Formats: sequence, C-alpha cells, structure tokens
Amino acid sequence: MAKRAPPSYPSLAPSDTVPRSPSVQSAAQERERPSTDRPPRMRDLADQVMLYLNPEGHKELKRYALGADCRVHDLLLEAIETWARGHGIRAPIRVRARDL
Repeated sequence: MAKRAPPSYPSLAPSDTVPRSPSVQSAAQERERPSTDRPPRMRDLADQVMLYLNPEGHKELKRYALGADCRVHDLLLEAIETWARGHGIRAPIRVRARDL
C-alpha cells in the first residue's frame, strides 16, 4: 500500500511575497531608526549584564542600600570597580551622566 503525502497548509507557510501595509511598514521603520530629537539615555550607551544572586544575599544588599540611602545597583557597581582596579583594569566600568 502506498503512503499518502503529508497534508500541506499553504496558508500557514511563511510568505515573503505578502506586501506589508504602509502603516505597518512605517511603524517598523520608526522603531529601527534612532530618534535624533532626544538625547541618548543611559541604556543606549551601557551594556546590560545579568547577575544571579542568592535571595538571602540580595535581601541583605537591599537592606544595606536602604540604610545607606543608595541603590543596590550602585553598591554592585562600586564593588566591580574596586575589583577591577585591584586587577589592573583601568577602563571605565560605570556609565556616568556626563557621558550622555
């Protein structure tokens, strides 16, 4: 007995020939084009780094930051800067407001 060909679903296949509507095209172009009327933000200039912290340690860092009237982010950057200087890394670690 011959096997049947698997069903095809042409309406679900990706199609490069389907033209986009003008509103979709212009919205996509606006997202891709950087805005020149606003100054760059910190996240435009900095690289994002992810850390996985022990929840207990993170809680203690938050508690310390609250008492020191600063943010955990600042504490972590200060620690990384200190470590970097101790290991001979002289490149700037923190993106400062004056870099904007």
